[in-house]
Amino acid sequence: MTAPPGADPAVVVAGDALVDLTPTTTVGGTPAYEPHPGGSCLNVAVGLARLEVPTAFLARVSSDAFGQLLREHLAASGVLPTYLIDTDDLTTLAAVHLRDGQATYSFHAAGAADRGLQPEHLAALPDGAALPPGAALHLGSIALVLEPVASTLEGLLRRQAGRRTVSLDPNVRPGLIPDRDAYLRRFAGWVPLVDVLKVSEEDLAWLDPGRPEDEVVAGWLAAGVSLVVVTHGGDGARASTPSASASVAAPRVAVVDTVGAGDAFMAGALAYLHERRLLGDGALRALDASRLTELLQAACLAAAATCTRAGADPPRRRHLDAHFSRAPGEVTVGMADLVRRARALAVPGRRQLLGITGPPAAGSNSVATALVAALGPETAVLVPVDGFHLSNATLRALGRQNRKGAWDTFDTDGYLHLLRRLRSREDAVVYAPDFDRDHDQAIGSALPVPRAVPLVVTEGNHLLLDRGRWREVRDLLDQTWYVQAPQDLRLGSGQANTDLIASTHPQADLVVRLLD
Repeated sequence: MTAPPGADPAVVVAGDALVDLTPTTTVGGTPAYEPHPGGSCLNVAVGLARLEVPTAFLARVSSDAFGQLLREHLAASGVLPTYLIDTDDLTTLAAVHLRDGQATYSFHAAGAADRGLQPEHLAALPDGAALPPGAALHLGSIALVLEPVASTLEGLLRRQAGRRTVSLDPNVRPGLIPDRDAYLRRFAGWVPLVDVLKVSEEDLAWLDPGRPEDEVVAGWLAAGVSLVVVTHGGDGARASTPSASASVAAPRVAVVDTVGAGDAFMAGALAYLHERRLLGDGALRALDASRLTELLQAACLAAAATCTRAGADPPRRRHLDAHFSRAPGEVTVGMADLVRRARALAVPGRRQLLGITGPPAAGSNSVATALVAALGPETAVLVPVDGFHLSNATLRALGRQNRKGAWDTFDTDGYLHLLRRLRSREDAVVYAPDFDRDHDQAIGSALPVPRAVPLVVTEGNHLLLDRGRWREVRDLLDQTWYVQAPQDLRLGSGQANTDLIASTHPQADLVVRLLD
């Protein structure tokens, strides 16, 4: 549901609007950057609107091509354009650098559009930027660091404090702060003016190094903040009011990257409060541990969903509602979405191993084959576990020929050795076996895997099995995706093996139901 044009927003988000340049590769395997709409405050506005909270965004947006990308992104997400300000200044660019899925940034913002917001721009807005009665205001990130926008928004904060609920996420970027002491003095002045304060554990360590989290949070609550939330990445989050606190763990998902996760968390938290009419200051202070737990669960779910996609791409309400009806980590997607997820893993200079598994006839082989075909031979190679079938003669000698395909009919030791060689990238080329289905036999050294190929996709039914040496496989894979079988699939005499494989799906990073 999108707010109709002219509707009053429930939340106004003011701040940075930029383009994230995220790492990718060209068809030829050359490192490249892909533009994604971003900026902490823009991400929060988009996240709120996608969660069906009437939301307006206040910022200067460029007329350049990147600015048009931002406008289209805001409009497609349902963000109200009431407070967008046109300018010919160029769009801020933020180059994203990923290490083990974690994002760091380098900013290119001199003279840029969002940075140039001045008080006279606010005065020219409808009603002089007088915000609708009852609307909450969210601020934060680099827009409170870079001038002149920082002073402009600080003035807005001081005028609106006490008149409406104010939310702040400093989202500290130390590389953009030339004078730490001056920033800390400024931050100390903001704290008594805000009702909701969200920080990450990294923010906390930079803002007040050496002090225990409990002490810092208690100080902010004593200064007048109604609700303090501290996020701990993959370990979850904690929320505190003057009278209650709660902590939750983060949902376990297959992480593509963490770009925009904190912003999605912020949007999820504000959406929870809006939906339950809890954005008033008195209501915030009265939140009990049960409500705080629910708030954190909603916010963590939004953040986790964002981590499963490349770039800052917060979830829509229908996606989260669907998530609640399934086991954590399960998605219903088409192949195009799976290709995007796999492409995000294929980072030049690194080697990632992606396991695709599922019961027989579920389609895991088709998924793996389609992924590799879509990514191309310079980006991905398929290594099937079927290449490690014991020979028919060996199976006859062991009395297992009638059970071919069961967990103990493979050369698991050989497969583990291959996975370790693929991870080490010590060899210029590693040759893996393939499987000839016409002759029902493995073919040795049939699949070359060059060192430069960043993604190896390996497919087999038993990748998550906790039996024999199969239990060592999962730790050698960066991610494992389980392809769910149709509910009515029955395989007669092979049903016991199918049921055994199906029992492994809780160990997967992602459980996939393919769209028809």
